[in-house]
Amino acid sequence: MVTAINNPTTEVYPPAMIVTSSRGGVEILDEVAEEWRGLCAEATDDQPFYRPEWIRAHIRAFIPEARVVLIMARRGGRLCLLLPLVEETATFSGIPARRLRAPVNCFAGRFDAVRRAGADGEAAIKATWDYLEGLGGWDLLQFRDTPGNSTAGRVVAAAKARGFRSLKLADNPNPYVPVPSDPELLQKLPLNARLRTKLRQARRQLAELGRLNFYRIETADHDVIERFYQLEASGWKGREGSATLCIPKLRQFFDEIAESAARFGYFSLYMLELNGQLLAGHFALTYQGRCYSPIVAFNEDFRQFAPGHLIVSEILQDCAARGIYGYDITGQNQEWKMKWTNEAHPVNHHFVFRGPLGALAYAVGTGLKPIVNRLFAGRQPE
Repeated sequence: MVTAINNPTTEVYPPAMIVTSSRGGVEILDEVAEEWRGLCAEATDDQPFYRPEWIRAHIRAFIPEARVVLIMARRGGRLCLLLPLVEETATFSGIPARRLRAPVNCFAGRFDAVRRAGADGEAAIKATWDYLEGLGGWDLLQFRDTPGNSTAGRVVAAAKARGFRSLKLADNPNPYVPVPSDPELLQKLPLNARLRTKLRQARRQLAELGRLNFYRIETADHDVIERFYQLEASGWKGREGSATLCIPKLRQFFDEIAESAARFGYFSLYMLELNGQLLAGHFALTYQGRCYSPIVAFNEDFRQFAPGHLIVSEILQDCAARGIYGYDITGQNQEWKMKWTNEAHPVNHHFVFRGPLGALAYAVGTGLKPIVNRLFAGRQPE
């Protein structure tokens, strides 16, 4: 006869979540870049703006002397969350403060921390805030241009739950066009019926003038990119001084982005020509099933043919043919963009205030909220 013996069960607990930070110049991004990219591939929201090459290009172009702080949460040596910040002295509503902020400005698309999906990523949010709470040297934590339900916003929510003062400022939302795979549904874009009619007429009229040529470049060809920059500068952006060629730091930034995006296989420079003359172009990124357009330009001499809309139509057809399911018209919900979609995603700016200076900045800032909102109205690099 065999007698069963019930052995006591030993409970196995997961390793603790360990949060560390690294400080230095832009070179510290390269030290963790491959691990960072690996985390992006498994993240809850993987967008090109959150990758190390994007953050690196921004710092090198706009704040090359920045003091960079990387906050990293790991479990069992596995990276679960990474939050890049820069450390600086700044003012908030006229109050001087030691600030940790997202390394982006109005030209950089959007920002978020990168977080692993699942339980480890959830645990890393609270652990990251616990670490930041105990980290010395800051009065103000600032994240700008974060999407709805962002990881950065969740970190701020953890701070708020611990009793810290915080602000959340909603900005104009980001237009998004779901790309239908059904050709019949694709023909119903743009949603604006008047614009659809105009585009059909424009194609017929342009066909009488010559041959339209639409194509995509996936290499960082200097001459082709320069031609695109020249087109952008030929219009209203050039006249107001906001074109890429008008701002050397901006040119440096997008040149580096083109090189890096091409290297990692997600650069797409779209061009539309008539008889060899450039009508419109999009500096775009095709990444993880979505297409993003950080810079758009069109030839104002052909304004009557709506070339800016014509190229969007071509891009959507290209996306559908390649199995790309979303077109993110990067930026705010301008009227022309919303003719293509009725979907727009929220964008928020977050602040956390700490200590006496933080409390004073919060008190002044909330009393002058319209002024705080205008912090994000400018279009000049920092």
